[in-house]
Amino acid sequence: MKRSPRLDRYERLVGSDLLSRIYRAAESLAGSHVLHINTTARGGGVAELLQALNPLMEELGIEQTRKVIQLDEPSNLFTARLADLLQGIEQGDIPAEEQRVFLDKLRLTPAMRHAEENQADIYFVHDFQLAPFAQLFPWMRPTLWMCHIDTANPDPYAKAYIEQFLDAYSVCVFNSQQSVFKDLPSEKTQVIMPTIDPFSEKNRFLTPAKGMRALAKCGIDVARPLITQVSRFSNWKNPHQVIDVYRLVKQQLPSVQVALVGAMEAADDVKALEILKDLQEYAGNDPDIHLLSDPAVITHTEVNAFQRYSSVMLQRSIREGFGLTVTEAMWKYQPVVGTSVTGLRLQIIDGRNGYLVDDTETCAQAALRLIYDRDLWRKLGKRAHTLIKNNYLLPVMTLEYLEALKKALGMSATTSHPQAPLDIALSSQPALHAESST
Repeated sequence: MKRSPRLDRYERLVGSDLLSRIYRAAESLAGSHVLHINTTARGGGVAELLQALNPLMEELGIEQTRKVIQLDEPSNLFTARLADLLQGIEQGDIPAEEQRVFLDKLRLTPAMRHAEENQADIYFVHDFQLAPFAQLFPWMRPTLWMCHIDTANPDPYAKAYIEQFLDAYSVCVFNSQQSVFKDLPSEKTQVIMPTIDPFSEKNRFLTPAKGMRALAKCGIDVARPLITQVSRFSNWKNPHQVIDVYRLVKQQLPSVQVALVGAMEAADDVKALEILKDLQEYAGNDPDIHLLSDPAVITHTEVNAFQRYSSVMLQRSIREGFGLTVTEAMWKYQPVVGTSVTGLRLQIIDGRNGYLVDDTETCAQAALRLIYDRDLWRKLGKRAHTLIKNNYLLPVMTLEYLEALKKALGMSATTSHPQAPLDIALSSQPALHAESST
């Protein structure tokens, strides 16, 4: 089989055995065509995962095409509430009339009305918004559906709304075992945990000089401590608590700054502007609170700099299906102060490679500890990097993805992601910020 340069460069990071398993799995799918369908061209985890995965699949001889379904504002508002219900943030029924209007709009999606223009061997529908697609368009067979949000404790009405469409799918994919709908038959489910591409602009090594210039360009005083959260401006990400944590830390460390970094690129994130305006009012006139949302300013280089060179990284999510921004920060040797939500418990081992604390005061104490004790910060950061290296780099997801495709085609699957991450402290671990070859 033809070698994939994109895949082979991972050998020194993940070993030859995993790559061999990927090549064997891909060989049985060579020549197949997969059509991915999602709602955003840029911004958000789904778009980034596909941008990393699809070129690699092409090199393996598996054609990948992608169709982006843009929803109108009423539909985005409907699905925003649906997301809150599925993640258990809200409780309540979904009015039948709202469901009917939304489904009627999906049924008339112009890009999907002509089967002959969307021919593929396998269809892969992403996220809860488009769950009805396989039922609405029965020519899409076989079809996989992947839920990318935290559905560990869904509202029963929202779960029932989604489940009515799942019989049309060959495989239902979730991003953690905890989020799998419990009443789905196991032979129909698959877990694909998201991963990162360490060679991408966002994750490759960035020199301190370039990193400091990027931070300074965003208005950060690089001579003073910096607390950062990188995430969408969403209530799920709990940005107000980030400011509360900063204010507590500032009482003991007046020089500290805080940055909330979230480029507004995702078209389906309809509440982001409203939340940003509320945060601006909450921040008041404090010049040390930096709310950074302009995608022309916050490119992948700036995100890299914030994640790599901030004094402390936070992730204060109320719900989190996985938490790719946490993965990215941990790869950059950052111990993250997170919350005990589903996706973060998969990555952060409390007290070993970061902290899992839910309340504001304890979070502030953890942030101060990491700012003052840089030896502790380095020790936890090295362990964080090692866990990501062993569990959450792109080849791991690649193998799970190939096995899901084989499952949809009725082929036998041979692997699954380990349920407990490997936390191996390697004696040959490079020094902090010395991962220049990655």
